[in-house]
Amino acid sequence: MKKTIFISFLAFLLISEAKSQEFEVGFGLGSGAVYLFEDYDSGINIDYSLPFSSYVDLKYGKSENYFGVKLRFQYLNAGIKGNDWKNPNLEIDGEVSSLTTLFLLEHLPSNQNWSFGYNFGLGYTHQLFRPDLINSSDGIRSSFISFHLGGILRKKVNENFSLQLEPSLFWTDPVNSFRNSDKWQIAGEDLSVLVQFGMVYQFN
Repeated sequence: MKKTIFISFLAFLLISEAKSQEFEVGFGLGSGAVYLFEDYDSGINIDYSLPFSSYVDLKYGKSENYFGVKLRFQYLNAGIKGNDWKNPNLEIDGEVSSLTTLFLLEHLPSNQNWSFGYNFGLGYTHQLFRPDLINSSDGIRSSFISFHLGGILRKKVNENFSLQLEPSLFWTDPVNSFRNSDKWQIAGEDLSVLVQFGMVYQFN
């Protein structure tokens, strides 16, 4: 009897705690402009195409907390054409792709029909730069820390399902951005702007 009462009490506590928690799964697609300074520098013959971006989110939080914690996996791909400024005779006609794991803090009211919020955090990026797609070059692999800052506009469709628009600033390799510019890399230390549209499912 005591065992049954204890198990019932424990189950009640777990259910009560779960009701105050929020779990979300989301995914989205988008585009924008990548490597802004490099792309618009008149002294550099490098052009980037419109990127393709996608992401998958997992979010955990409590309704009484100001911030929720989000884990994001973000993929980014863009074409690149031009010349290597360190070796002008080397022509580039390839692509840059990356996969970033981001840990974000997010503030977004969840009990409103229209919600406005923001998120920010750091991530770890694995990047592949292939300067020559025609000749199937092996590419240059690199890894670095990245920074994300985003705004959120969310429209609730029903109790569990929402649509979301998220403009964001994505800063690749911020640590090495502060070193001498002579050491900067193609598709390296720079800022990108992304606008992504997504769907979110919330487990209540």
